[in-house]
Amino acid sequence: MAFCKSCGGQLPAGANNCPNCGAPVTGDGMNGTNGNGGSNTNYQQYQQAAGGTTEAFLGKDHTAEFSPADIQANKVVSGFSYIPILFWLPFAAASGSPYGKFHANQGLVLLIFCIAISVVSSVIGALWAIPIIGSLFSVLANIISGIGGLCELGLVIYGMVNTFNGKAVELPLIGRITLIKP
Repeated sequence: MAFCKSCGGQLPAGANNCPNCGAPVTGDGMNGTNGNGGSNTNYQQYQQAAGGTTEAFLGKDHTAEFSPADIQANKVVSGFSYIPILFWLPFAAASGSPYGKFHANQGLVLLIFCIAISVVSSVIGALWAIPIIGSLFSVLANIISGIGGLCELGLVIYGMVNTFNGKAVELPLIGRITLIKP
């Protein structure tokens, strides 16, 4: 059984390209295997053991879609696009970079997510004036704000670490949204 190096998907026998992501199969016809029929990474072994892919939660890895030169030249400036207000930075510092545009899109989606959490928390918090149950809304707004803030921080760290390591991985859960085309 062979697995794709790029996405971890199973390759049919004799395939020239991965049916999931289109990555070419290596010359040995065993893209992503160690020659013994097993997958070549712990991640792929985990996916196989779990009975599927974790892309739905962790986000799809698009690193193979970008040139190594583009990644190397723009990974630092792209990493800072995950600080929500700086999503535009790759446009200013690396305007012709598809890798930068990918991360600018992820940063913009993250900014919108942060704004949405803030708005929902504020609207629910504004209901504190309702007699009897108003204090429940105040507590609920604080819970949403706290959990949302932790999620936002986690997404910022996840995006920055992947980018500084030269990867183009979608943010968990919200990263599939495309507002800026690379």
